[in-house]
Amino acid sequence: MGILHTVILGILQVWKVTLNLVSLKGNGIPEPGVVLKFLLNLVFGDEKLQKLEYLTDFYYKYGLFRYETKIYIFDPKLAHTAINKLEKGAEDYLKNSPLKETFLGSSHKSPEVRRAIASIFRKTSIEERGKLIISDVDNLSEKILRKSEKQENINITELSLQFAMDVVGHVLLDLNLFALEGRQMKLLDCLTTILHRCYALGEISDQGQEFIQANKDFEKLTTSILEDALNKEERPGEEKTFVKKLHEVCGFAQARDNMKLFLMAGSETTASTIPVILFLLTAYPELHHQIQSEADQNMEQLCKDPTISLPKTEALMKEVLRTYPIAPFISRRTFYNVTLGSVEIPANSDLIVFTWGIHRSENVWEKAKQFLPSRFLEDGLSHGGMYIPFGAGSRICIGQHLAWLELKLAVAILLHKFNFSKVPETPDLRFVVDWAHAVVHPDKDMIFKVTSRI
Repeated sequence: MGILHTVILGILQVWKVTLNLVSLKGNGIPEPGVVLKFLLNLVFGDEKLQKLEYLTDFYYKYGLFRYETKIYIFDPKLAHTAINKLEKGAEDYLKNSPLKETFLGSSHKSPEVRRAIASIFRKTSIEERGKLIISDVDNLSEKILRKSEKQENINITELSLQFAMDVVGHVLLDLNLFALEGRQMKLLDCLTTILHRCYALGEISDQGQEFIQANKDFEKLTTSILEDALNKEERPGEEKTFVKKLHEVCGFAQARDNMKLFLMAGSETTASTIPVILFLLTAYPELHHQIQSEADQNMEQLCKDPTISLPKTEALMKEVLRTYPIAPFISRRTFYNVTLGSVEIPANSDLIVFTWGIHRSENVWEKAKQFLPSRFLEDGLSHGGMYIPFGAGSRICIGQHLAWLELKLAVAILLHKFNFSKVPETPDLRFVVDWAHAVVHPDKDMIFKVTSRI
């Protein structure tokens, strides 16, 4: 950081202290003015996420602030109230998204549909399929091994997306999609075009021809996958598959719409998280060694029982999701005037429960900016502040159990089989945000050197 930026941050620090020694008149919501916005632009440029993170600490006394057209909430009590009491606002952001008609994007789906979807995502249902996930990790490992034997660096972002797609196929759809074998490249290209090039990177518009074509192709491919799932023959005495149950409840069109969510959201979050975990392990060699040792000691038992606890691995995952929450915010909306704490929120306001700011605030977490997985192994530190990587309350992320088991098995098995190290192509960890779908992505594919251990 240059001298000018250091001076500006010093000015902002004095300003922050002065601001928080006084109260706003009335019960207003603080909002950065022209001068503050100008200084933030000088320091952070176009990095909106960094600006919002800074404003979280700048306005810590008030627990919320307004930025552009939205109200960002980071006080834990206010955040819990907003999450549990207010209506979700996702449908307002997803009007052109393939997910607009899914149960995530619409508030009008029937309870029967929600119950049918919830049934497959129960913790017990997911854990019963743990060995299917292990099989997919083994397939991923074989592909990594073949590339490493050719002295190739490994694009973990690309392979993680293929792996996650296969997990969705096996665990949720009872199909083998063969993504790691290269059979879903068109589908993965659609996801990359829609989620990364349009919503995260802003390279193309959601009104442009490329986006529209990718959306059409995604619908055709999803239709074909759904037809395959419905036409799959059942063995005598075998329980009806989840997809067939969902189809019976809501019909073909709604089943297809919700399958878009499984294929898209079920793949991209894992594919974004695995590369971040591996990057951090290469940055902390001692931690890399500790996770490997735990994996080595427990691998035989893990293959027999995928649900066994791996305390150090799980602490690592918790800290990654605290420091870099892949879902950086939770959207809510007011349809009438509401009071949060002592603040009046007008009707038709867009509220953002700012998970990224909450998790990284020094006023909520001790040593918040430091990456310290050990905090989740020490008494009294594990929940030093509000922790909501999957949301909270009755509308907590429905896929949390799948994501957790998938990440745990992938990290443990990959670290057992391979050593990962940095290469020049991946010098740092920077993020872009898909503000429509509330997902953070590394801004580039994550490349690593990989060597076999077994």
